[in-house]
Amino acid sequence: MKTEIIQEYYRQRGLSWPDHKSALLFYLSEVGELAEAYLAIQPAELTQEEQELLINFAKLGLEADEIVSRKPGWIRNNDRIRKENIAHEAADCNMMLSVFLETFCGQSVDDALLEKMALKLGHPINPIE
Repeated sequence: MKTEIIQEYYRQRGLSWPDHKSALLFYLSEVGELAEAYLAIQPAELTQEEQELLINFAKLGLEADEIVSRKPGWIRNNDRIRKENIAHEAADCNMMLSVFLETFCGQSVDDALLEKMALKLGHPINPIE
């Protein structure tokens, strides 16, 4: 995702732009929310092992959330009250991963993925038209 859009969203919400450490913790918090949402909906049959794994991700996400929620300029919007929207939780993960990579190395997630694909293939991937 283009970070210019995310920056404008932050500006309109009155949020401060995080450093890469905070962005990574925000991302981990969002992964926990996604795990929690998936458990709440259970769109697939989960084994006990899978359920425990997602429960652990949700708990660790809460721990990350507790750390970053103490950062000035961050507004907690109580997303954890509504656990049903998988698409919104995945979008939050995408947003925070984008912010992390931008703040860490100035690269977009899409560009990093294209770079990795080209390395694995030995040539740049051409979009299907």
